[in-house]
Amino acid sequence: MSKRIKQVVAAVTARISETDRQFVERYLDPAAAAFFWQMNLPDQRHALNVAYIAGELAAKEKDVDQELLLTCALLHDIGKIKGDVSVADKIITVILDTLVPRWAKSWQRLGRGGKVANLRHAMYIYYHHAARGAAMLEAAGFDKRITGIVARHHEAPADGEPVELTLLRTADSLN
Repeated sequence: MSKRIKQVVAAVTARISETDRQFVERYLDPAAAAFFWQMNLPDQRHALNVAYIAGELAAKEKDVDQELLLTCALLHDIGKIKGDVSVADKIITVILDTLVPRWAKSWQRLGRGGKVANLRHAMYIYYHHAARGAAMLEAAGFDKRITGIVARHHEAPADGEPVELTLLRTADSLN
C-alpha cells in the first residue's frame, strides 16, 4: 500500500523539466511525441520515469534495442488520454484494484456520464489502456514491434518475448 501512496503523491506533484522535454524529443519523432503530450502530466512523468529506469536496466544487458525500448517506455501508457479520466477517479480506481480487484474488474465499463459512470470508465481505462494505446499506435502506422510491446506490457510474461518488453515491465513495476 505504501507504493500506492507514493504514486498518489507523485501524481499530485508531477513536473516536467526542460531536460525531460529534450529526452522526449530525442527518442520520439513528432508523431510519437504528439501521442506522449496527449497524456496527462502525471502519466507523462510516470512514462519518463519508466524510460529512465528502463535505460538503466538496458545498460546492464546485451542485445537490447535501446531506441525501441525507450520509445515503448515513453508511449506505454498513451491509452490514458488527458481529460478522459480525472485524477480523483484514477486514485479511487487504483485503491479499488488494490483492495477488491475481482470486484473492480467486474464493475468496469466503457463510457463516461455521471460520477458513477465516470468511475466505471476510469476502471475500464485502467484495465484496457495497453490495448487501447496499441490500437491508437497501430492506426497511426507505428512499427508492429512498438504496438506489440505496448499492447502486452501488462500481460503475464511468456517465453520468446522480446527483451525490450521484459525490461519495460520491470521498469514499469519499479515506478
